[in-house]
Amino acid sequence: MSSFFMFANLLILLHGAASVEELRAAPFTDVTLSCHFSFVEGTENLEFSWEREDIREEYLVDNDDDYYRFFRYYDFFEVFTKLVYYFRDNTEQLEDQNSLYEGRVSVDRDEISEGTLSLLLRNVDFLDEAIYKCSAITPDGRGESTIKLIVEDFEMPKVQFDQMDDEDVATCISKGWYFTPNVTWMDRKERDLSNHSTVEVLEEKMNGLFRVFSVLKYPVKLNEIYVCRIAEADENHRPFRVVRKFPKKISWILRLLLRDFNDICSRTFMQWKPAFSYG
Repeated sequence: MSSFFMFANLLILLHGAASVEELRAAPFTDVTLSCHFSFVEGTENLEFSWEREDIREEYLVDNDDDYYRFFRYYDFFEVFTKLVYYFRDNTEQLEDQNSLYEGRVSVDRDEISEGTLSLLLRNVDFLDEAIYKCSAITPDGRGESTIKLIVEDFEMPKVQFDQMDDEDVATCISKGWYFTPNVTWMDRKERDLSNHSTVEVLEEKMNGLFRVFSVLKYPVKLNEIYVCRIAEADENHRPFRVVRKFPKKISWILRLLLRDFNDICSRTFMQWKPAFSYG
């Protein structure tokens, strides 16, 4: 039975190690990546940074040859730095910052004295989807925290009320650019009102991408809540994400524990089986 408890404890440890706070955000909005340390009391002698790690998805590989073949041919050289934000000597140090985040990130200096090092990321895009690590060090301590940012496949632009031909309408404008935008309108009961809306091209690029302007004529009630949702309908032009897939071998320890766990389950089932027999 000791093997069973050993296996259960291993699962708990694996789950604890893999659990990361997750934040979901709509594209083209501003988000705050939370970070707080009790040992941080001000900017004096404080050094902290925000770095990104690409999201890695693992898949099990039973064959050792397949596992090592992947690592032999995989290109581990990364073109861009992982640094998103760096603070030292009472000032921002952004010379080595990843160009993807230039002019889009900031930390509220007034909140640092309270131990808050949260990062404001503006105009979130699909390439921002990653795991972000906040690290801090002072003479009183050091610490790390991580948060996983997931960017939704659709945007929900702000809905505004207007009048057209003496009729109340709801409007929305896409912030993103699309080849084939699909605009969906819903009310607070999540009823699909899209058939009562129109979509017009607001702005177009030379490469065929464009922004849209949509009008809902339901009739619209000014005390109702409406949601405008815009997504790319063309599968060939869905958002590009940086997700690295890695093979994962089952270690001999885990294989042994899994075997023992299966044996225990089988023996337990055989012991209980007579109690559930009929006749």
